[in-house]
Amino acid sequence: MSARQRLVAGLTGLAVTVLAGALCFLSWDRANQVAGIVSALVGLVALGTGVLALISGRDGAVRVANTGRATAVGVGSQANTGLTVQGRVNGGVEVDGTAEAQAENGGRANTGYDQP
Repeated sequence: MSARQRLVAGLTGLAVTVLAGALCFLSWDRANQVAGIVSALVGLVALGTGVLALISGRDGAVRVANTGRATAVGVGSQANTGLTVQGRVNGGVEVDGTAEAQAENGGRANTGYDQP
C-alpha cells in the first residue's frame, strides 16, 4: 500500500470515528438529520471522484518496474521480466529496472516491452 493510500485510509477511519462519536451524543431525530446530510455529501464526493478518475485517468498507461529474474529453457518457452502485450496499449508503456531474462535452446526472452 502506498503512502497516499495509507493517508486516505487513515483519514477515512478518523472521519468515521469522529462522525460515530458525534452521532452518539445527539438525539435520534437530530442524529438522523445529520446522518442524512453527511451521506448526501459523501455521495456527491464519491460521484465527483469517480467522474474525475474517468476523465483524468492515464488512458491505459502501463508501468512495469523492479521485476525478478526469469529463465526459459526449450523450444517455444518464454521468459519475461518486462511486459508482453497482444494488441495496442493506450497511454504508453514505461519499463524500468527489469531483471535479467534468459532463453536457452530455442526459447524467447524479454526484459522490456514486447508486442509480438
